[in-house]
Amino acid sequence: MSRSPTPTVILAHTNGTLEQRTQQQCLHRAALLADHLAAEQLVRVGDRVAILACNSIEFLEISIGVAGAGGCPVPINWHATSHEIAHVLSDSGTSVLFCDPDLHQRAAHAIMRAGVRCAVFLTTANDSDIPALDDLIGAAAGPIGHIDGALAASLGVIYTSGTTGSPKGVDRELMTPAQILSVAGSTATRMGIRDGGCVLIPGPLYHTSPNSIATLALRMGSTLVLMERFDAEQFLSLVEQFAVEHAKVVPTMLSRLAALPADVRDRYDVSSLTHVVHSAAPCPPTIKHAAIGMFGDAVTEFYGCSEAGPICWISAAEWLTRPGSVGRPVDGADVRVVDDQGEVVPVGTVGHVQVKGADYWPRFRYIGDGRLQPQFLDVGDNGYLDEDGYLYLTGRSADIVNIGGTNIYTAEIEAAAIDHPDVLDAAALGTPTGGDLGEEITLYVVPRSAELDMVALVEHLTQRLSTVKLPSVIRERTDLPRDDNGKLYKARL
Repeated sequence: MSRSPTPTVILAHTNGTLEQRTQQQCLHRAALLADHLAAEQLVRVGDRVAILACNSIEFLEISIGVAGAGGCPVPINWHATSHEIAHVLSDSGTSVLFCDPDLHQRAAHAIMRAGVRCAVFLTTANDSDIPALDDLIGAAAGPIGHIDGALAASLGVIYTSGTTGSPKGVDRELMTPAQILSVAGSTATRMGIRDGGCVLIPGPLYHTSPNSIATLALRMGSTLVLMERFDAEQFLSLVEQFAVEHAKVVPTMLSRLAALPADVRDRYDVSSLTHVVHSAAPCPPTIKHAAIGMFGDAVTEFYGCSEAGPICWISAAEWLTRPGSVGRPVDGADVRVVDDQGEVVPVGTVGHVQVKGADYWPRFRYIGDGRLQPQFLDVGDNGYLDEDGYLYLTGRSADIVNIGGTNIYTAEIEAAAIDHPDVLDAAALGTPTGGDLGEEITLYVVPRSAELDMVALVEHLTQRLSTVKLPSVIRERTDLPRDDNGKLYKARL
């Protein structure tokens, strides 16, 4: 195991090659970008700047550079269709978009669809005349100085992963310096991120958790290893090569690590790991046991959401005494379980899970909705609390599907299907697969006539939905179980 004494950002490509820059180089480039964005008034304090890109060192430089100018980075899932991208651009009021060269055409279509004015820059240069990140850095007069309120403004907006049809923009109240330090300090302490340490990010930077951990680690002086795409054996190899201490994963990754042959797992020394943190989806007990077998006490789980941050934490030792739990609230966060009428249910009773963020977590509004959201949020899970306050999840609400850690709102799939001229009605739901993705989507459709062309329907859905949202199974029915008010009884399906 080895690690450079100089904090470094490393991108591990899927072909095994490594690309790297020192932390100092990354932060300097980010400061030059911030200077140019501010000097040219491309970004003002509070502006939102979209980033449509795969994992890269440039992604982080743009994120920190935008923040330095007082802008708020808004990562967009690069799997998204132009329709989905257009929603985020329009909803957020994005003024600037950075995108990878191979995603530019999709981004251009999205801008046209959204009808917004948006300056576009590439993350890396290509043979077009579109300015790229290095062009902006090269045009800077020098590293930017301090801008009052820039850091707080940069933390203002995050988008959910789409649990309400389309991703919701979470517009947070501006955090005070004390709140910012509390969030950073709690995250670093619980996740084992430190100056001089090493953090591995195998997940996509467009997701909230990998993004926030990566930017925090970079600012703190950790060596940061980004994976271009997750590969189980490469993950183990990188842990050994760079003496990784922290890795943020999802249960699907743990499942694929557990599926490696024992002789492959045993080939790599992973004893440097102090924190293997997982979240985003329920972890099947067999996978959790396997993870603890591989990484021991390093395995830590948290449960939370984009709106309220991490809520519950549980260590490996705690989980072994309370298998199936996702932990109990910390730092003033809270969980309650309620019935359909919103009344708190007794200990051990299954109901709707509602969460409240930590004492230092900011309140928020959804973009387009001026109302301050209630402190307790219904996050779409069902579960129960035990007598010691530990939370156990029993499943998702009927209209939210979780695939490999990504939450998908079935109403969006149903709307896309019903938009087809030959579909009268539609219902989508998640069904267990038994595989490491957890669930798959089954779509039921009621044809308008007997001549429903399934190939045409699949093509129709492909144009409107990103790959993860596409149904694995489509079944025809003569009708769907709805009541007189049109409410769909999905349990009957």
